[in-house]
Amino acid sequence: MADRVPNVHRSKAYEDLVQRLATQPVPGSDRKLFPTLREVLCFAALLGFSEGRRLPLDRSQGTEDISYQQFEADPAAEDLLWTLAVAESQDVEILREGEEGRCATIFEEYANGGLALIKDYFLRNGGEYPDKALLALLRERGYLHPVAAEPDLAAVTF
Repeated sequence: MADRVPNVHRSKAYEDLVQRLATQPVPGSDRKLFPTLREVLCFAALLGFSEGRRLPLDRSQGTEDISYQQFEADPAAEDLLWTLAVAESQDVEILREGEEGRCATIFEEYANGGLALIKDYFLRNGGEYPDKALLALLRERGYLHPVAAEPDLAAVTF
């Protein structure tokens, strides 16, 4: 299927956010939160899917694209594109030849929905530190749970 897949598009409405997540180093580090645009879109697509937020791209605002070859370069990213399409359609027939554009559209729309959620959260709560803001968003939505510390029983005597 890979040689017939169109490029993956993203809305220019979220381009500042996408670039910030992919280029801004994590404070106190030289690492980036998401090393590639592909990883930003994969995260956003998973968030969008988990939240049931499928948002069509507003083509009037313009789009940017990522070559499908970028997805081929990472089997997990490529698998995610197909998995979201199957999960959304509830039908493996979507993997048949000729349905590649539909699969890409599903991924794009969930990524767009996820980016909308992230942008809204950053606007409400400040996104000065995107790494902390994303963790807070994931905690707020119930995806991350604080780990309860084990009590220090060494100090207990009988």
